[in-house]
Amino acid sequence: MDTEAKYIIGLDLHGTLLEPGEILRQEMIEPIKSGLESLDKRASRFICTGNDLEFVQRKIASPILVEIDGHILETGCSVSKDNLTEEILTTLAEQNVIWELDCLLRQQKFPEINYFAHRLTTISMFCNQPSDFYQKIFVFVSTTPFAPLIHITYSSVAVDILPIGYNKHKGLTVIADGKKTIGIADSMNDRALLENSDFAFAPANLAPELMPILKKSGRQIIPLTKVNQLLPNTVYIASQPETKGVKEILEFLNQAI
Repeated sequence: MDTEAKYIIGLDLHGTLLEPGEILRQEMIEPIKSGLESLDKRASRFICTGNDLEFVQRKIASPILVEIDGHILETGCSVSKDNLTEEILTTLAEQNVIWELDCLLRQQKFPEINYFAHRLTTISMFCNQPSDFYQKIFVFVSTTPFAPLIHITYSSVAVDILPIGYNKHKGLTVIADGKKTIGIADSMNDRALLENSDFAFAPANLAPELMPILKKSGRQIIPLTKVNQLLPNTVYIASQPETKGVKEILEFLNQAI
């Protein structure tokens, strides 16, 4: 990580860098690598994901991975500063809460769940309709003693549960060391990254339910093609979805920072 860089980029994985089906098309590898490489001296470049380090290392093509300085993992509950080791930010007590809730949820045998992923300190329930299943899980957990201790959110592929007080933006600020934060993301579990980053971007597939939330928080929603400079309190929307949108955003940043 370049300690002289003035910015730190948090780039979401599912629905942003990766297309549905966890796809990163071969023809997009070089443009994304080039876009990240061009920002090397000006911005630290981090992946922000709900997944763990092993998943990231397996899913991101090596030419892109070598341009990544580190990772915000498990929706901000752990970080990797060297691409090799994972540092847990949550406490043992918070981890025990997640473990106990994981056991309770598995006992319910919810038919919507395709599979569970209990990582070091979070739960992800992969399903076909996360936004709908989120409502069901929210109601269920609200009847348990765990409700005030956890945060429930969702992405384009899963419903996520993590200890209260953690999110991707908080994880990014832990290692930002005073750098200006730039969030690039699409889903509800990226809400804090888009609301709180100094500068925020989204591909064209930004979750529709995030639009009113971001506007209410004071963020303008502006097409990326309409601007040529960084503005605060703004979410810039690329004209293309997912990976192609990320390429467009990286090209803009290369000119703007």
